[in-house]
Amino acid sequence: MDSLSQIVLGASVQGAILGKYQGRKAYIYGAILGTIPDLDVILNYGDPVSNMTYHRGFSHSLFVLTALGLGGAWLISRYHQWRGIPLPYSDQRLALAMTLALTTHPILDSFTVYGTQLFWPLQEPLQITPISIASVFIIDPLYTLPLLIAMIIGLIKGRKLPIFKKGWFANCQRLAVGMLVVSSGYLLLSLGLKYYAQGQAEQTLAAAGIEDIVRIKTMPVLPTTLLWRTLAEDKQHRIIELRGSVLDKRLPEYRYLTKYKNSKALSTNLPQSSQPYATRLDWFSGDWTGYRTQTLIATNTIPKQSNTPSTEQLVVDDLRMVAGDTSFFSFVLATSENQKNISAKKNSSSPSDNPQWQAIIPIETPFVSIDDKPKPSRFNLIKQGFHRVIDESAMDADGGWELVD
Repeated sequence: MDSLSQIVLGASVQGAILGKYQGRKAYIYGAILGTIPDLDVILNYGDPVSNMTYHRGFSHSLFVLTALGLGGAWLISRYHQWRGIPLPYSDQRLALAMTLALTTHPILDSFTVYGTQLFWPLQEPLQITPISIASVFIIDPLYTLPLLIAMIIGLIKGRKLPIFKKGWFANCQRLAVGMLVVSSGYLLLSLGLKYYAQGQAEQTLAAAGIEDIVRIKTMPVLPTTLLWRTLAEDKQHRIIELRGSVLDKRLPEYRYLTKYKNSKALSTNLPQSSQPYATRLDWFSGDWTGYRTQTLIATNTIPKQSNTPSTEQLVVDDLRMVAGDTSFFSFVLATSENQKNISAKKNSSSPSDNPQWQAIIPIETPFVSIDDKPKPSRFNLIKQGFHRVIDESAMDADGGWELVD
């Protein structure tokens, strides 16, 4: 999840356990603890594939964070004993607060599609795919808002909440507990909506006569749990994408992702030194990767009709995190220099002329315009998505989407 969600979650957890004793400090300490697991982003593993797949690794391990929480609580308790200043609460309560403020961070992350190594270091040796429940988007205001309210009120009021003279919400600690219940209930709701959306997608596949589906994955595509995207793969390794809103009165639309029709052949023909990157990406994404080629023009000032030097790039996309036709995690693993007229093939899905691929250290895939279309901004993609949520007729005119009868 986004950093704000993790901050308010950690603050609310510690506020719910120690707010009665620590007051405002509970929310500050909890916010700091809730941020710690994401500090691994400062580590550079040398290439974007490694940076992506090692994120949410050791720093998100329940084993590591539990040890850190228990060890930190023990050190704080010993420090207070050494200073002769007894804690106003038990060592067990402190250990529980610190451990939960740390471990709820990766647990929440596991509800997104990205993938979280909750059981590091066992996951890679046991070939366990990072946990990806995929029921909430990485930014979801409906989850964050209740916890943000709890943290703000806790920071302002400390312990007591004067607007409530008595009852459950008479102190900030109980308010934090209540807001945690609300946000956790929203996560449970997201699971129900996910499986409803997947059921609708399966009905589309059946109505369209698409059979021999070997696996399927459903995920939200916006900062809401109303619009859902489903990927399905058949025995011929064809990838079908489905999209629908829970507000729709019809079944979701679908399309074949034809630009990945040669994905298996391309992945097989990767240079040997590129294979470790591809293998790690396949493992990290649960094999939801698509391999394609694209042609990169040497200069932007060349007339379209001329023969010019160009570079053929072998690209891998993480198919789970895509909006429209834009993959948010896309990497070039190999290249091939050629002298071809490129006006008709700026973005190809086939390994034309069997190029001899040369391995490179992976880089993020440069954008290649098709028919001079500009690169879509994330804001426009989100805007289009919100439009699709409320209007089931808002399908991309040239997106290749089809409806079932």
